[in-house]
Amino acid sequence: MLWKDVCQIFEADGSLRDVIVHETSVSDWDRLLSLSLSLGNVFYERDGENAVLPASAARMLGDPEHSHCMKVDLGGPVANAHFYTSEEIELDLDPSEIASQAALNKVLGFCSKLSLALERDMAITEESSPEEALLVYSFQKRSWQIATH
Repeated sequence: MLWKDVCQIFEADGSLRDVIVHETSVSDWDRLLSLSLSLGNVFYERDGENAVLPASAARMLGDPEHSHCMKVDLGGPVANAHFYTSEEIELDLDPSEIASQAALNKVLGFCSKLSLALERDMAITEESSPEEALLVYSFQKRSWQIATH
C-alpha cells in the first residue's frame, strides 16, 4: 500500500485511529502480547505508572478496577492496547506518528502479522467507530484494501 494513496486517512486531526479485531478471546490477547514482544519495544502502564507487563492478558482483562495500557513502539509509530474487553482487540494509533511510507509500512506490517497470528481480518478505523473501516486487512487474501463506504 502506497503512502500517497492513504495519506488522507492519517491526517492529524486531533483524533486517533483504531486497529480493530472483532470476535476475540483472552487467548487472542495473549497472542497479541507474544507478538508485540517479538516485534517492538513494549512498555506497560498500570494506572498511568510504569509497571511490569503481566505474562497473561487475563490479569489485565479481569481487573476493571485499574487502567491498563501496553504501548508497542513500532520504531516510530506507537500502538496502544487498553484491555477493555476480551471480545475485541483495539489498539489506538496517533496519526501524527504516521507521516511517511516508512511509518505506514511499520504499522501495516505489525497489523498484518497480528492478523496472521490471530487468523482473523482486521481494520483500521476512525477513533471510537469500530464499524467504520478506513483500511481493511484480509487474512485470507493477505492483503490490504482501502475501505469503500
